[in-house]
Amino acid sequence: MLVESPGMAVVDFRCRAHVEPLGPEEANSTHSIVFVRRGVFRRKRKGETLVADANHVLFFNAGEPCRYSHPLPGGDECTILVVDGRRAVELVGRHAPRDADDLGAPFRFGHGLASPLAARLHYELLALVRSEAPKLVLEDVVAELADEAVGAAYRLQGVRAEKESASTSARRRRRELVEAARLAVNERLELLPSLDEMAGQLGCSAFHLSRTFHRTAGLSLRAYVGRLRVRRAADRLAGGARDLTRLALELGYADHSHFTNAFRAEWGITPSRFRDRHRPAASGPSNIFQASRPAGN
Repeated sequence: MLVESPGMAVVDFRCRAHVEPLGPEEANSTHSIVFVRRGVFRRKRKGETLVADANHVLFFNAGEPCRYSHPLPGGDECTILVVDGRRAVELVGRHAPRDADDLGAPFRFGHGLASPLAARLHYELLALVRSEAPKLVLEDVVAELADEAVGAAYRLQGVRAEKESASTSARRRRRELVEAARLAVNERLELLPSLDEMAGQLGCSAFHLSRTFHRTAGLSLRAYVGRLRVRRAADRLAGGARDLTRLALELGYADHSHFTNAFRAEWGITPSRFRDRHRPAASGPSNIFQASRPAGN
């Protein structure tokens, strides 16, 4: 447990699973909001599948059954906000008062995109935990992070609702195409295929893939890739990565300068300053719970 306060707690969870097929249904024990820091896993919920990576925030209602798999090696790491029913309903009520009526299942959406603000708050929280900041400071950033996560999910759903007029089967095909594209991007982030190559592998035209991804995911494919790269970089830097040129090349950037510019645009500071601010202490106790999958995942 990293932070514990009335109505909400923060858990750091690291999964060491390798490639695994879809497992049996299991129910999450608590309401929770999950921020993916590293790795990829697949969640099947209410008949819909999500390839979850560092661009996502996932929402879980206590007792809601889901199935999970790991399509790529390496496991995953997540920061989890465990939220009680009253706090969850309060969070939802700030953004959609008509939805704030169910303590048992407060979260109407299964996932959203982690906004740039949410990503910054997430890493600010981790840095504050490492520095043993006062409880008031920790609780304040946790509250702001939870609010931004829920708000971003409602903003994304509002955009989708305005654009969506297709049949159920057409929406399902679009989601499946986008999930396949997400997996392809995560598998080859350091050396991406061309849009034509990816579209050919997925059985569609480049135009259709580009347009469908933007409409369904809420971001253009290039923006999605850009965010994923700088968020993977943030995780590596927070872990103490020293060689910025090597890191840039491993993540698919053309050079150190390109990496630095892209990172500063997302995080507001250079990679070296981010590393100095967020790198772990040389020693100290670990507040990590390890298991076969993330808590609630």
